[in-house]
Amino acid sequence: MIGILIFFLFMLNLFLILAVVVLYQRQNRFIEIERNQRKIQEESEEMLAAFLLELKEENKSFITQFQHSPKSNKQSDDMQNEPNAIVEQESPITAETYSRMLAAEVYENKQSEVETPKTFTQQVEDLSQKGLTSSEIAKQLKKGKTEVELLLKFHENRK
Repeated sequence: MIGILIFFLFMLNLFLILAVVVLYQRQNRFIEIERNQRKIQEESEEMLAAFLLELKEENKSFITQFQHSPKSNKQSDDMQNEPNAIVEQESPITAETYSRMLAAEVYENKQSEVETPKTFTQQVEDLSQKGLTSSEIAKQLKKGKTEVELLLKFHENRK
């Protein structure tokens, strides 16, 4: 009986030692993975820093080239003399051009009206002012008839 108990304790000790070894190896793997991730993170930070530095240098060189180019100086001189030239070159507006300008203005106004969506209550009020019944309004707006009727009654009470 004691022999069986000693054998059982010996096997239990072996099992525990094996479990400790396996846990130790897993812990080492996790530590190694963590080190690799830190290393990758540092490398990516270095690459981004180098890229940003290179981008900065390119921007500086572009700005200096732009400032020292003779073409930019000519353009700035032309811009200073150009306002007088523009005033002299203006021609009278014809009726056709004026009508096109008005049409464009109307089109822009309609576009701005379309872009602003109306609320449900505004839609119900607009449709009721057009003379539609509450059931027609409900069908058109895909809402319940009682909901539309309540809104109309509430709007009448406000007035």
